[in-house]
Amino acid sequence: MKLLFLITFILFQSFLFSQGYIYGFVREDATGEPLAYANVFIQGSGVGTATNEDGYYVIINGPPGSVDLSVSIIGYEMITQSISLPIDKEVRLDFHLKVKVIETMEISVSAERQQFEREVLPSMITMDLREIKVMPAFVEADVFRAIQHLPGVQTLNDFSSALYVRGSTPDQNLIMLDGITVYNPFHIGGVFSTFNTDAIKEADFHAGGFSARYGGRMGSILNIINREGNTEEFMGKANISMISSKALLEGPLHINDKIEGSWMLAARRTYFDKIADAVMYMVKKNREDDPDYDPDDFPDHVFPYYFYDIQTKANLDITQDHRLTFSGFYGDDILYFSHETQHDRHQQNSIAHSSYTKSVFDWKWGNKTTSLTWRWIINPGLIMKTFFADSRYRFHIDMDNWLSETYWYDEEEDSYTNTEESGFDIFDIIEDNTLETEFTWIASDKHKITSGFQYKKVDFDLGMEFRWVENSLSETYRPLDVRDQTIEQSVFAEDHWKVNNLLTLLPGLRTTYYNLHNKIYIDPRLGGKYKLTNSLALKLNIGRYHQFLTIANPQDVNFHFIDIWMGLTEGLPASYANHFIIGLEYLGIDNTLFRVEAYYKDMYHLLTLKQSDVFQDTDGEFKIDPFNEFYDTDGIAKGIELLIKKTTGKVRGWFGYTYADILKQTEVDPWFHPKYDRKHTVDFVCDWQWTKITHISSAISYSSGNPFTPILGHTQQWYDNEHAQYQLIMDNKNSQRYPPYFRWDVSFIRRKPFLNGYREFYIQIINITNHLNVLTYIYDNKYDEYTGEYVIQRSGIPMFPIMPTFGMRFEF
Repeated sequence: MKLLFLITFILFQSFLFSQGYIYGFVREDATGEPLAYANVFIQGSGVGTATNEDGYYVIINGPPGSVDLSVSIIGYEMITQSISLPIDKEVRLDFHLKVKVIETMEISVSAERQQFEREVLPSMITMDLREIKVMPAFVEADVFRAIQHLPGVQTLNDFSSALYVRGSTPDQNLIMLDGITVYNPFHIGGVFSTFNTDAIKEADFHAGGFSARYGGRMGSILNIINREGNTEEFMGKANISMISSKALLEGPLHINDKIEGSWMLAARRTYFDKIADAVMYMVKKNREDDPDYDPDDFPDHVFPYYFYDIQTKANLDITQDHRLTFSGFYGDDILYFSHETQHDRHQQNSIAHSSYTKSVFDWKWGNKTTSLTWRWIINPGLIMKTFFADSRYRFHIDMDNWLSETYWYDEEEDSYTNTEESGFDIFDIIEDNTLETEFTWIASDKHKITSGFQYKKVDFDLGMEFRWVENSLSETYRPLDVRDQTIEQSVFAEDHWKVNNLLTLLPGLRTTYYNLHNKIYIDPRLGGKYKLTNSLALKLNIGRYHQFLTIANPQDVNFHFIDIWMGLTEGLPASYANHFIIGLEYLGIDNTLFRVEAYYKDMYHLLTLKQSDVFQDTDGEFKIDPFNEFYDTDGIAKGIELLIKKTTGKVRGWFGYTYADILKQTEVDPWFHPKYDRKHTVDFVCDWQWTKITHISSAISYSSGNPFTPILGHTQQWYDNEHAQYQLIMDNKNSQRYPPYFRWDVSFIRRKPFLNGYREFYIQIINITNHLNVLTYIYDNKYDEYTGEYVIQRSGIPMFPIMPTFGMRFEF
């Protein structure tokens, strides 16, 4: 806390220094969305800057007198405004840039150029909405599927959109939506991400070496930023694909003449369940006149699964210096089905009998997040953001059975009714409450200091409950009941220090107090960039990254629908990783980025679940205890990555190559390659604007096969003269690899005016070559008639075959 007070005191010293400022925001004229990395400069002076991710810019101590201030970025008309700049005074100018169809390189500077100039850390890339939407995808565009094509990012299989980044597992990625932590960002067990692409403005991805602003994870950072909403007019979009329908609405928000803002609301839902129910309803109607018709043969609900998600955001500018932003996400996967039977009174011997039974299976899992951010421009060079967020992830399986039986014993109609009820619940609930305050102090044209503190409280509630009720008797049994609360209190500071025109450094420090260990952890970090030429830069990063959460999931499964999160208890040391990254970046005159990076990451105290010890029988008492049975695991990840990315012109896209080597060891397994290790990966993504209304996109992926543990044979042990028990003989862990992976996806998009907006028709073909990619092998013990012995036969289960999909989008 003393360090926090010292940082706060230093920041507020900026009030004591009188400086001249030109500051304000740059936004798109048509929508009001902020424009990041726009070039803002005083003509003829060499003084200028670029806007940040909020579209905010500050020029300190510009030349006094009458000056011409210009704003430019490729794709928009340049604006120049003459102003009179007094000494030691503040001048605020906000700009709204109009889209320009014809671009001229001489009068416009690209966002890529400004990002190249300002960004110090390696391994960071920003993907905008167009790059996400035009890329071929499974059924519909997905931000996670797009990021999987970047260097350093591996996948487990076609059925999973989880990210394995530079040797780290998905639980080591910090996934955020507008800064809010999202714990399980997937639908259908990982096939889709939970984020509606239409609502996304951009996605900032850090494959490693991220700054001291971020903590709590040791792998990578993905911050998805939602659209702010149109400040100028009401607009909407709709999208119908083969799996879901979604819509987006946005528009201005007016409270009075002084308080204005914008809002955005996006929603999505699958509809297979509704279509299946409608088809079944028509079938029932057609069969009602059939003498053999039985309503029980035609259930009301055929397809018992659907998912939905809702994303919303609202901004209010209370004054020109104070803004409130509300952001929220609500989404669930729901699997529900029920069955009931009714047997009316019937005679059986001397006893009449009737019965009623019902069974219900209800499984829900999903996320709910809300946040409120207050941005205060204390003065042009000092900005404070205070952020409060609540994030809840839960899964809940509820299964119930009811039985009611009535017996009649004599002609007096005496009866006896017996009722029974049984069921079980399995649930895991995570409640994350975070309070964070961040100060950004632009002390001079050489120092931009960012510091702040974060308080994060996470409550875990994991349990299993069995219930039984018979008439007036009841019993409840809870073999699993785990409740924990973790608290992380962090203070961080970093300085974007422009040492000279060639060298820029980013030293940073993050300290975290973790309550379950009653210990303070220190994470020093350092980034640097040295410009070899105006277009070529050498970048490096070293840093330490601690993590205090993990998931208790089996490590080698191909599918899992849920993540069981837990905080590291006193007996489990904190996981941490050391990142070492060095790279070269070159930005060509046509805004083509060339990047090559080498990285080395060593990881300590990773946890591998002992699967055989989850269910225990201690002294005849059944117990479930997944939290104290882990192997302490270490890991090493190293590799080289190449990225060539073109972001302007009619042909855009990127080429990526990754060489990776990932090793792990546990107490029982010597060094081995984990299941997600792939030595070589090549990705090629291209979007061609064929005509003004037509786009053709293609994505090609090739990689070495994932490792697996082969079965060498079996032994048999006879326990009588006729029967034998077979045991498989396993080779060393992950000592062989599946065949290489290859997939080529294509899409065709045609956009035309429609009513007061546009309509867009798209066709996508996944795995157009129908290449067989092996998901896993299954083994069968078969009898060989020639040898008279049993032999192990292996066959492969494939991933995605060729799959064409189509859909329609509307804008109004």
